[in-house]
Amino acid sequence: MPDVNDSLPEILFVDDSKTARKTAEKILSTDYTVREAVNGKDAWQQLEKNPDFAVVFADIQMPEMNGLELLQRIRTSPDRRIAQKPVIMITAHSDSHAAMRAVFEMGATGFISKPFSDIDLLSCACSYINLNQRLNHLEEELGIDRQTGLYNAARFECEGAKSLSMAQRHKMELSIIYIEIKSLDEISENNSNKIATQVIVEVGKRIQKHLREEEIIARVDTSKFALLLPATSGFDSTIAITRVQNMIKNMTFVTRKNKIHIDIAAGISSIALYKKKLDFNELCSRADTALQEALGNKGKNIAVFYDGSDLDSMENSKNKTQRDDALSKSLPYIIDGHFHKVTDESLAQVMSILKPFMKYAAVKTGAS
Repeated sequence: MPDVNDSLPEILFVDDSKTARKTAEKILSTDYTVREAVNGKDAWQQLEKNPDFAVVFADIQMPEMNGLELLQRIRTSPDRRIAQKPVIMITAHSDSHAAMRAVFEMGATGFISKPFSDIDLLSCACSYINLNQRLNHLEEELGIDRQTGLYNAARFECEGAKSLSMAQRHKMELSIIYIEIKSLDEISENNSNKIATQVIVEVGKRIQKHLREEEIIARVDTSKFALLLPATSGFDSTIAITRVQNMIKNMTFVTRKNKIHIDIAAGISSIALYKKKLDFNELCSRADTALQEALGNKGKNIAVFYDGSDLDSMENSKNKTQRDDALSKSLPYIIDGHFHKVTDESLAQVMSILKPFMKYAAVKTGAS
């Protein structure tokens, strides 16, 4: 039979005094599951393993890592679930007003003084836990991923369906890009979950900074992001992902053990390929198909454009791979104006793609 306490909100109570911890556990255990930590270091280790504590109570004065240091780590965590956690600081008569002010300015949610009464501790816990739960529910309703602050998969699907409907109605372009961080499990195993989380959050932030106002990024899986690019052709989306790749390949995370260089794979799909009307899930499925092909490529920072070959005539797979590889390697040089770096072998492949586009551009712009 499952433990009833498994469904109760969890509180992390941090104090080097065993008496204080046991008193708090006795007061709170009827309504909450109470986890104890003997100092800030112990508490931080527990938070890294379980970022979903409803609230943290922490004494200011503790050995190894005091309450102030713990609070600083919490507020600077890359994981929003930790960084936005309610933290109630436990004060004593010996704590100065200057110390309490410093703690407040660092982001303490509230204070409770020792010795605390049953009603003071219970009401404090109840108030902040209820507030935190309401905020979490609000984020879920808004479609926000709690760890990164980006849209989640459900919100992406909702926004995407609306954008696709508008694009089809007004005969506009629209593209989808799926991006996955490669070897995230390996990063986590060789370092820590904290480092892996930091990588996820920072990659998401960097990509978001490179988007236009009307473009959307969402986190749709642990290491996967999705981009919604309205009024963007397949060709333009290929240029967009190349810029993202150039930005990502310059990212380096320095840890105590090593340097982590980020490698991503990307899959692109555009509605311009399709003669018939399609729904948003189909478009996403095509982007994911392209992403899986990119993930299967042993090269670094590979992007694959889904060409709709399974909808029309089947293109020779080997030639398609060679063409995609040539375009992926050459586009950064073309964009940066380093044309001499495009190899003779790649030149023919790239021109086979760009020639039809250049003819189209000449007609569109009235060039001779």
